[in-house]
Formats: sequence, structure tokens, C-alpha cells
Amino acid sequence: MQTVEFGQKYENRIVVCLGFFDCMHTGHVALLIKAKQLAIETNSQVALFTFSNNHFQALGKCTKLLYSFEERLIIYKNLGIDVVLSAHFDKTFMAIKGKDFLQKLSTYNLQGVVCGFDYSCGSDRLTSNDVKTHLCSVCPVEVVEQISLDGVKVSSTLVRQLIGENNVEKANSLLSQDFFVVGKVVHGRGVGKNNGFPTANVLYSNDKLLPSGVFGACVVIDGKPHKAIVNIGSCPTYGVEQKSLEAHVVGFDGDLYVKTIEIRFKKFLRPTQKFQSQQSLAEQLKKDLESVAND
Repeated sequence: MQTVEFGQKYENRIVVCLGFFDCMHTGHVALLIKAKQLAIETNSQVALFTFSNNHFQALGKCTKLLYSFEERLIIYKNLGIDVVLSAHFDKTFMAIKGKDFLQKLSTYNLQGVVCGFDYSCGSDRLTSNDVKTHLCSVCPVEVVEQISLDGVKVSSTLVRQLIGENNVEKANSLLSQDFFVVGKVVHGRGVGKNNGFPTANVLYSNDKLLPSGVFGACVVIDGKPHKAIVNIGSCPTYGVEQKSLEAHVVGFDGDLYVKTIEIRFKKFLRPTQKFQSQQSLAEQLKKDLESVAND
């Protein structure tokens, strides 16, 4: 998979999916399926347009992203996307008119464009129908209709809401792969070893949205999956209020420091809570472990 800065020369024939693609939910996957069909018909590569930064910040919003750009590249590659056209969203980009954006897009060897029914672009908010009108002489434009679950539109906003509610299982049902975070293991307080549950302290982007509480998870280390218990939040039993991400990898015996690992969330187990003693915490962790081991 190649990453090309939007506007940078790229000569291969491409079919482009238009959107932001903060995640790849079932609505986004529907666009990708259509793009792959067009790509086969036109002997082209599948391309996807996205922003490399948090575009909400340029809009004056405090909204966090579901995935970092680096995490999204992992997802795009897993889904078989050939080319990622990335742009940095700032005030300059925000001021571009829709027709000028589409004109710049049409400098590529376009063989097709796919977007959602509610897609818009440019400071003048051109609609999907406008995209069809502007590009009809360049290439076919396919507009994918709404994908719903229980009568509710599947969207990044819905996924973000579910993650905020710790409902990772339902969020996962909408995503192309389980919700995950990638981060480097760093030295923590080391107190987990005292109760028989050593944990890996994982650094993650402050710009990433994460759930809160204790979760059953899968931790991928050097390409191999391991069951795990993950805590996201404070550690009130030890009097620590600062939020952190700690993972106890079941049955793992090795050095994780400075390794970059991937944590895939499987299910919510319980809220973070304060226990009367380390022994009480250890007893609860044993129950958490049984829950995870039985999956």
C-alpha cells in the first residue's frame, strides 16, 4: 500500500473513495466494495482519500479521533486498499471551494469515484450530486446509499458514541475489525507484580478516543495474539488518579519494554473501582482472568 500526499503526482489508474474514514464501519466498507468492483472493471487500483490529522481541531472542536493516522493505515492495508491520498486539514484546506477540490482530484488518472449519499466537500459544501455533476465527464461516480442498523444510520459518530459508552462489542459489530489501539510499552509503577498480575503500561495518543474500565482483550505481540485483561483509567486502589492504559497479558513470560503492541478490545468486564486491599483486587483480577480465559 502506498501513501501519496494529495496533489503529489501519481500516474496509475485509480478508483477513489471520498470521505474522512476516521474508522472503517459497515457504511465505509460498502463504499470500498463498490470501489473494488469498479477497479476490477477498469483494471485500476483502489484509492482512498483521508486527512492525516485531526480535522476537528481546525473546526474548533475538541472531538478525539477513533484512530490515529498510523492506526488507520493498518486498517486500510488490511482491507486491501492500494493507495491512500492524504491531506492535512487546516484553515487553508478548509477554504478550498468544492469545485477546486474536485478539479485537483481530477488531475489524477481517475477511473471512478465512490462516495456516500451524505458526502460533502469544500467550503461551499458541495453534495454527492454535485460531485456527480462536476466529474461526470471525467469518470463514473457511484453514490452509496445509507447503511442502517436497527433503523439508525451507521456512522463514525455512532461508533464514537458506543466507544464512549464502553459498548465495544456493539462497536465491533459495526467495524471492519475489532476496535484497537497501538502503543509502545514503557516502564510503569511495577506494582502489578506484587499481586501476581504484572502489567504492560502502554503509551497512546492523547488525541485518541478510548473507553474506560476493565476489558477483555487480545494483545498482539510480534504478530502473535494473546488474551489479556486491560484497564483504562485511574488506579484508585493504589491512590493513582492519573489515567493510564495497562494490559495484563495472560500467560506471557517475556520482556515487553519498548515493544509496540496492538490491543484489540473484545468486551467490557466492569468499571474501574477502588478495592479495600491489594488482596481484594487480586481476587477480582482472578475472576476477570477466568472470564477472559473462557472466551
